[in-house]
Amino acid sequence: MKKIIIFSIFVLFAVSGVFAQASLHNNQYYRQSVEFARISQQSFDNGEYDEATEYALKSQEYAALSRQYIAEQVLAFRARTALNAAKERMALADRLNIKNRDSELYTSASGYYQDANSKFNEKDYENSIADSQMVLELLSEIAPAAATPVAKEGTLAATYKVKLNLQKRDCLWRIAEFDYIYGDPFKWKHIYEANKNTFPQPENPGLIHPGMILKIPSLKGEARSGER
Repeated sequence: MKKIIIFSIFVLFAVSGVFAQASLHNNQYYRQSVEFARISQQSFDNGEYDEATEYALKSQEYAALSRQYIAEQVLAFRARTALNAAKERMALADRLNIKNRDSELYTSASGYYQDANSKFNEKDYENSIADSQMVLELLSEIAPAAATPVAKEGTLAATYKVKLNLQKRDCLWRIAEFDYIYGDPFKWKHIYEANKNTFPQPENPGLIHPGMILKIPSLKGEARSGER
């Protein structure tokens, strides 16, 4: 019996040491766990073995509550960080007038952002993180107009050959934002509609391969010639 009690107390103090290194002194469950461990040790030293066992078990109980509390705090921090990132991305979308340029995209992202906020307030942190990540994914391709690549020549391209670029792969969004294509990434759907029948998977606008030749339709009768 004594050996069991001694082992329990050693384990409790070892765990307490780990918690202390993590600066958990503001954690009420941690403090209770340490206090019960102290009383258990004191009772054991006084030969009060039943009391020592009782306090050791209480210490274990509060140690478990402390670990649960820590896990919740870590998850809350992750959720808050993700929500702040989503908030910044929505602010960028507003500055770029995404609402009027691609209302469907903006509405979808805005819905996920509102859900992320609501779930965070309800302490549903895991689902809040998931919704914040959806905002970032949906708006991952938006960028200020100043970032639009400048064409070497003034001629608008009639066709575009998909390039192999490992750093920043070609996609319809990036192709549409080139000055010699449309200068506007939100017009990627025009390229898709004109070429989807030649895609490996016509229903998937994100699947294009290097070497593919894409037709660039004229939207307002503008003159186009040559390939880029």
